[in-house]
Amino acid sequence: MNDKVRIMIVEDESIVALDLSMRLQKEGYEVVGIAASSDDAITLFTDQKPDLVLMDINIKGAKDGIETAAALKKLQEVPLIFLTAFSQNEYVNRAKAVNPSAYLVKPFNNDSLHTSIQIAIHNFAVPGKPTDPQPTDTTKEEVNKETLLFFNNYFFVKHNYRFNKFSIDELLFAESDNNYIKLVTTNKKIALRVSLQYIADKFNHPALVRVHRGFIVNIRNIDSFNEEEIIIGSHQIPIGRNYKDDFLKSFRYL
Repeated sequence: MNDKVRIMIVEDESIVALDLSMRLQKEGYEVVGIAASSDDAITLFTDQKPDLVLMDINIKGAKDGIETAAALKKLQEVPLIFLTAFSQNEYVNRAKAVNPSAYLVKPFNNDSLHTSIQIAIHNFAVPGKPTDPQPTDTTKEEVNKETLLFFNNYFFVKHNYRFNKFSIDELLFAESDNNYIKLVTTNKKIALRVSLQYIADKFNHPALVRVHRGFIVNIRNIDSFNEEEIIIGSHQIPIGRNYKDDFLKSFRYL
């Protein structure tokens, strides 16, 4: 599984687009493609289904970046950052109507780009958070506190100031370990300083079921089970007496 955030760029100045692409790749993101017009953007978006879109407001063609962003969001909601050399209220007010996750005025540096991407993922993943096109210090502080974000069929884990992407499908189970929890995926073990209840509250997914006070399992990845334990690969996970009924009922909802 590729754990990089997949980003699509919409920018009609090729030199600017390539520079932005190289910056993103150097920072550890995956660039799925560059579009120079609205039609190209819609085609690329449909084909690649990126995790995030960087959209220049002034692009070639009948539709500008704001109109193109509205068209993309009708296809599928996605975190979106507007890029522009202009900061007049006219552009900002029009941009707000599309509910972008962040707004970057050119020229920008790598730090502001990286922070805006984190804010965009955060605003999109956390229900009820405002999607203000102009990031504030408060929003940045909230992002820095978050270690785990969720949207669609993915979760993002923050490590070394970067959110790394995982599919829910590759999560095997979560295990409580004193003040930490351990997320075990098909190829990684991730330790986080949060409670198992935090995971239970945050993960709103029918396949993720609490089976013990110390365990949440992905029932799609179970190899076998009996009344006392669950087998996932080489892992043996106990079934708590108080969780047994809910565990069995959970199979109805998949």
